[in-house]
Amino acid sequence: MCIKVKFTFSCDNESVNKTNLELCQLKQLLKDYKMKEQWVGDDIYEINQNTELYQKVTNFVKNNLDETIEFIIFSFKVTMNKEEWNDAVAFKICFPKHYCQEYDDIDNEYNECSICYSKEKTDELFFAQPKGYIKKHQDDLGIAILDGTVELVMLPRLVEKLKEAGVDQKYFQPIISKRKKILGYIFVTDNILPVKSYIDENSKFENQCPSCQRINMTENKEELYYKQKQLSKEGIKALKDVNKTYEFYDRYREIIVSKKVAQVIRENVTDVEFYPVFKRSKGYPENV
Repeated sequence: MCIKVKFTFSCDNESVNKTNLELCQLKQLLKDYKMKEQWVGDDIYEINQNTELYQKVTNFVKNNLDETIEFIIFSFKVTMNKEEWNDAVAFKICFPKHYCQEYDDIDNEYNECSICYSKEKTDELFFAQPKGYIKKHQDDLGIAILDGTVELVMLPRLVEKLKEAGVDQKYFQPIISKRKKILGYIFVTDNILPVKSYIDENSKFENQCPSCQRINMTENKEELYYKQKQLSKEGIKALKDVNKTYEFYDRYREIIVSKKVAQVIRENVTDVEFYPVFKRSKGYPENV
């Protein structure tokens, strides 16, 4: 797999010292990987994580943990060949590039724990404005994120393709306008994967809420490389076309889809990206 990491880094200490000089030297080496966008005035870079240059970046960050170095990873872009795609047992759909706008006067509310703030989607329909991406692409096949939520909105024609491929309509819940027009659909499912069956080492255990008992995971900022997502034998046995992780990642369960669902989306949406999920490696403890 080819894995590109999108990141930025800076030093809060503006004095001329060894750390700042090293930072400037690294940024000069990274000039060919600089993107047009910025983050709060800092340049953003995208580079293959398996390069000597990115190793220099990560070594610099690790060697200056006691300094005022800010290092932010925005995303990983995973490119698979045919064999790697076929080896995956499931997929996570990455954050889309497009947005649907919510209404200012309607809250799309979750069932939220008052202690740990983890959120669970209820049966209530969510609302979106019939403008922007949804209006411009209403006759296309595409995916967007519903602003203010973590919900992936699939346009109606894409959902029709998924149904034609044999994906049950029970996995799709409408997104509607104030006038009750169906603008798209989000994934819904009651199939929760077994506890600890999904492994994502780019996240780490945060807590188990004493009130709702939900297991909360958070970003592992010490892990500077993309790690393969894995699923245990029990998780693979439990897989349906649309699934949710048992654990909550940054307050929400992750949606994991089958290879059939991912294949249909891949064939019809050109700018969609995935994280492949592979069978858990031999020797990896089943109870971790």
